[in-house]
Amino acid sequence: MTAAATAPRSGSWKGDLAGAFADGAVLFPLLLALAWQTGASAAVMLATTGAAYLATGWLFRLPIPVQPLKSLSIMAIAAGASATELQVAGILLGAIYFFISVINVDRLAGRIPLVLVHGFQVGLGIMLILAALRMLGAEPAELALVLAAGVLLVLVTRQTGWPVLGAVAAGGLVWGLWHAVPAMAPAVDAAFRPTVVALMVLPQIALTLTNSVLGTQRAARDYYGQRAERVTPRRLLQSLGIGNLVAGSLGGMPYCHGSGGVTAHYRGGSRTWRSNAIIGVSLLILSGALVLGGGGLPEYPMVLQALLIGVIGWFHFKLAAPSWQHRHGRWILLIMGAAALGFSSMLAVLAAGVVAIGLARWAGLGFPAPGPGDAASQEPGPVPDIHSTPTAKP
Repeated sequence: MTAAATAPRSGSWKGDLAGAFADGAVLFPLLLALAWQTGASAAVMLATTGAAYLATGWLFRLPIPVQPLKSLSIMAIAAGASATELQVAGILLGAIYFFISVINVDRLAGRIPLVLVHGFQVGLGIMLILAALRMLGAEPAELALVLAAGVLLVLVTRQTGWPVLGAVAAGGLVWGLWHAVPAMAPAVDAAFRPTVVALMVLPQIALTLTNSVLGTQRAARDYYGQRAERVTPRRLLQSLGIGNLVAGSLGGMPYCHGSGGVTAHYRGGSRTWRSNAIIGVSLLILSGALVLGGGGLPEYPMVLQALLIGVIGWFHFKLAAPSWQHRHGRWILLIMGAAALGFSSMLAVLAAGVVAIGLARWAGLGFPAPGPGDAASQEPGPVPDIHSTPTAKP
């Protein structure tokens, strides 16, 4: 019996509290950057994200994350997208996701090789680590300090099971709120350029289907076993479809349920939906503070952001271990990892994986696909639950 099958249904409140903010190193910087860049309301973005966290926790009964759509966010920032363009892109993606959910998506997901999902996890892990290194620049002392702290964070988490990652992330958020900048943003920009919207939407569709849907389903099964039975491709797409239609209509942040966020919350200590409730309510309170003029935009510490993103990248990278154990799968992972290193683009990682698997199949090689009940049969169990030890508090 795998560790996932024996994982307890409830964890400690301390773990859920710390893990609730473990994905903050990704969520807060991108959300605030989008608000500043587009002129959209930061209060509305925080409120819709908080509501999405609450709805996601209720729907899946697990700590499933709500993250900015990374490809869309990066394109929006790079292209100087307006608030209108961001809103239209979010609504379009919501409609597309919901339409895809109507077809037999579970059967389609079963045809996608498991190694492709693992390759995406390798690529995302590498890109998170590279992003962390770029944040630090070339200062040797700072780089050495963060590297040492990252190694220590990984070792302490693995050896003790303490929710250190979540505690550090929560501490960073408290620091950011204490050093908040005035809650002012540029005037809302109503410009509309169809080409910018297309560049935000089209690459994101493929990335969402692989990382945010299949990758999230796989990560949830690895960490939570049978408790992840609600996390299916169809439900994930329905959640993203309805959620982005509502958020987009209100001017909120377009979002996904990223597999890296599943890793972040789990490694931070989250084990139940209580983490979603904690961060969801916190975001709603922060949004209310902005509306009432009693707060500012949190300024997340860059060094701490780099540390957390790098550690999350390492843990996410390790999720591909099952495919690495197979000789043919190992080559696919290496090719997709090289694409991440060379192009720093998840679209390039996807293209490399599809081509490599196509050539492998042409050569007569086969790869397992993630079926409905393969969590225990195709892969070894996840890292043991930190709250399943005799010394853990109920």
